[in-house]
Amino acid sequence: MKSAGLLIILLSLFLSGCRTPPAEILTRNAFTWGVALDGYPLTTDRLAAVRQEIGVPSDRIVFFMLWPERGNKPGAFPLETVNAIHAEGALPCLTWEPMFLKENREVAISAQAILAGEYDVFITAFAQAAAQWKKPLLIRFAHEMNLSRYHWGGTAAEYGPNSPELYKQMFRYVVSQFDKQQADNVLWAFCPNAESVPQAPWNTLSAYYPGDDVVDCLGVDGYNWGTTQTLEKNGWNSFGKRFDEIFKPAVTELRALSKQKPLFVFETASVANGELQCYWLIHAVKAALDLEINGITWFHADKEIDWRLQSWSASALRRIMQNKQVRSNEKIRSIE
Repeated sequence: MKSAGLLIILLSLFLSGCRTPPAEILTRNAFTWGVALDGYPLTTDRLAAVRQEIGVPSDRIVFFMLWPERGNKPGAFPLETVNAIHAEGALPCLTWEPMFLKENREVAISAQAILAGEYDVFITAFAQAAAQWKKPLLIRFAHEMNLSRYHWGGTAAEYGPNSPELYKQMFRYVVSQFDKQQADNVLWAFCPNAESVPQAPWNTLSAYYPGDDVVDCLGVDGYNWGTTQTLEKNGWNSFGKRFDEIFKPAVTELRALSKQKPLFVFETASVANGELQCYWLIHAVKAALDLEINGITWFHADKEIDWRLQSWSASALRRIMQNKQVRSNEKIRSIE
């Protein structure tokens, strides 16, 4: 039987009527598995196909949505997608990206526009629809904010020492609009990247933290690129890293912000190279348990490279998640 895990805990949170996670979360009594999927909307057929490919049901499913170019009209709530995810028995996790595409170019929405209320119609309508849906919905607003790749709230040229403060203001403002609509079924994830780019004194994970009162769970993203990226072709050189090498520093910094909130890896994957991905995944679960991470979410998509779980990795995952020690979040020494 599939563990209810985080979903049960979240439901108890909603019934309690408070934002701060209840003490039950501290027990971390269920290590959870999830997938992040590219493309939108997600349909029941696609989710069924992913479940069949991997052979393990997901506790949470991450998807991505952009904002509109203008915020003076209501936007579409992702009803089909959240219903499909809920039907899978998983928790929907919306990665909500305050940017739009213009001539196939990503344009970040200015923090000033959001804070001045120019997107209030859009945000309010979305919050109302979420509240009417009533079921648990987790939102990652403006994820990986410590990467110049996104430069949320301004242009790439404006990304700098003022960015963390602007981010915190945006995050708090958006959450406040949901609170006004009594969207108590919506929880909020603070999710930086494991490594900051650029690495500068102002660009730390903790600098962006908007506060315990508006954050329900912590998150972090990170990937093992292997040697797929080169300076000549991609502008940077990558090399293989273990899960703990990628995530331990970030988890340590996030835990210093809050020891009581659950912490998830919302995006991770490893390049597939023979059996490398399989072994990387096995050690990732062990490392995650040691780091007291509540769950891993695999980016099951063919995007920059093919991150999808290969057949041997999926087979290993099935054995891992059948291990009662993993499901009870006890540390394991070996997986046969």
